[in-house]
Amino acid sequence: MLTKANGEYERQTPGAPAMTSRRISRTAIPVGTQFTPDLVDLENFVQALIRESGDKAAIERSVWGPRVRKRVKKGSLTHRTRSLPVEAAVQYGLLDVDYRATPLAHRLAKLSGPPLFHAFARHILLECGGLRVLEGIEQMHSDNRKVTGDTLARYLTEQGFPVAEHNTAINSLRMWLEVGGVFLSGKGTDCWRIAPGARERLLGLKDESIAILSGLAPHQLAFVEALCAAAPQKTYLASSIRDLAAVRNPSISFDRGSLPNDVLLPLKASGIIDFEARGTKSGKSSILWTTEDFDREVLSIFVTRTAKDLDAVISGYYTKRPADIYRELDSRENTVKGRALEALAIRVMRLIGLRFVAWNNRAADTGYGEVDAVLAGVFGALPTRWQIQCKNTPGSQRADLEDIAKEVGLTPITRATHILFLANNDFTTEARKYAQQVMHNSSLTIFLLGRKEFSDLKKEDAALGRILLSQAQEMVRKVSADSIFSWK
Repeated sequence: MLTKANGEYERQTPGAPAMTSRRISRTAIPVGTQFTPDLVDLENFVQALIRESGDKAAIERSVWGPRVRKRVKKGSLTHRTRSLPVEAAVQYGLLDVDYRATPLAHRLAKLSGPPLFHAFARHILLECGGLRVLEGIEQMHSDNRKVTGDTLARYLTEQGFPVAEHNTAINSLRMWLEVGGVFLSGKGTDCWRIAPGARERLLGLKDESIAILSGLAPHQLAFVEALCAAAPQKTYLASSIRDLAAVRNPSISFDRGSLPNDVLLPLKASGIIDFEARGTKSGKSSILWTTEDFDREVLSIFVTRTAKDLDAVISGYYTKRPADIYRELDSRENTVKGRALEALAIRVMRLIGLRFVAWNNRAADTGYGEVDAVLAGVFGALPTRWQIQCKNTPGSQRADLEDIAKEVGLTPITRATHILFLANNDFTTEARKYAQQVMHNSSLTIFLLGRKEFSDLKKEDAALGRILLSQAQEMVRKVSADSIFSWK
C-alpha cells in the first residue's frame, strides 16, 4: 500500500507499522527490478518466501536458485543486485518490511497456473496502483496519444500519480498484468492494449461500476466499508449500516433525512446493492440487500485503498457522448446530475485540448450543483493552467460577484492562468464588471459562459472555439482601449 508523507510517496506493506515503511522516492507503483514473469517462476518464488520467511539472506539464495530463477545470471552478483528481487517482493506486498511472508503470499502459495497469475493481477489492480495505470492508458488512447512506458509514466505523474520515467517499474507491472490476462500480447505500443472485460473477470466489477464507486464521496465510501464489515447477511436495515459507518468513521456525517437518494441510489446504480425505500413519514428505515456483484473481499479493499488512487479522474467521462451529458444534467437524481457535470468539465477540457490535473471540488462535495477542475496544457503556443467551474443550477438566481471572486481567490492555490466559468444561468452586471477589473489589474484571463453560451454548446459543442475566440477578441479590444486611455 502507498502512503504519502512530506509530499513524497512511500510504499508500505499492508498491515506493517508506518514507522517501518521503506521510503521509495516519488513512486506510486511497486519498483519491480529483477522481478518479472520472464525472469521469475512465481509459484516457486512464493514458496521460497514462505520457506525462508524472516531470513533475508536465505531468501536471496533461494530466489536466485535454479528452481525460482528462469534465467540464471552468469558471474557473481553484487550485494545490491542480489537483494533486488527481495525488495521487489516487499514492494508488491509479498513480504513485510522484516522480510516475513505476508498473508498475500500464503494465499498465493495455495494456487498454481492461471489462478495464481489471476490472483496476483487482482492484487496489483487493487493495491499496487494497477487500476490507475489502466485509467491512464485509456485516457491516452482516447486522446490518440502514443503509449509507452515512459509516456505513460510522464502522463500519470502530471496528474499527481508519480511514476518514474526510464525505470523498470511500469514495465514490470505491465508484464505481471499481462500474464494475469489484463493486457493482450504484443510488441511495442501494442503491448499496452487492455484485454476487453479484463477488469470485470478479475474483480467482478463492470467498468461502469468502477467509475461510479471511484467517484463516491467519503461518507458514501464509508457506508460501503461498513456494509463489507457487516456482511454476509441476506438483508440489512440501511439505518443500521449508516450508524455502523458513523461509529467506524467519527469524522464523517450523514444527512439522515436523505439516505436513499444520497447513498442508496448511487450504490444501486453501481450494481452492488438493491433496496426498498419505506418512506421517511413512516419512520421506517429502508431495507437493502447485496447483489451477485457484491464481493466483500474486493470491495473492502477498493473503498479503503483503490478509490484513493482513482479519484483523480474517471475514464468513463472521456467516452460519454455530449447528448447523454446534457440529458443527464436534467435528471431528477442528484448523483446522475453530478456525474454529468463532471463529464461536462472533462468534455470542455478535451475540446480545448488540455489535460486533466485535479478536481478542486467534486460534484458530490458541493451538493451536485457545481464542480471545479484544474486543467493544464499549451493554448495558443503558450503553457497555461485552467480553473474550470461548471455550474448546473437552472432557474436559480444569477451568478454574482461573489461566485467570480471565489474562483479568483482560489488561483494562488491552483496557480491558474485562466478561469472558465460555465453556467446555465446568467451573470449579474456586477459579476461581469468584477471579472473585467480583475483582468485589467492582473495577468489572469477570465471567460464567462452563461445561459446563451451554455445553450449554444448544448446544440453544438464545437461552438466552444467560436465562443472563446469571440470573448478573447473582446478582451483584446478592451485592453487596447484601456492602454490608449492610460497613455493619455
